[in-house]
Amino acid sequence: METLTASLSQKLGISETELIYKGVLAFIQSEIRLAESEIADIRDRYGVFSLEELYKAIQDGSVVEHPAWEDYIVWKNKLAHIAFMNRQR
Repeated sequence: METLTASLSQKLGISETELIYKGVLAFIQSEIRLAESEIADIRDRYGVFSLEELYKAIQDGSVVEHPAWEDYIVWKNKLAHIAFMNRQR
């Protein structure tokens, strides 16, 4: 029985290895885009451009601490996720 990757690679005229590599690369790029989109939502929510600006806004009270601290943590985690995914390319 032919595997899905064998069938696709034959149909597309590329090796299974290349097909798998391109699939993994597409997954990594998708993960990065999703994380960047979530960061953009946080930026828009607080009207800031950088993580440091959000931190300052929390510290000086120009944004409400809750949920800003949670969003700050999410932003930091998304940046770490993006960095990790970029290292996998």
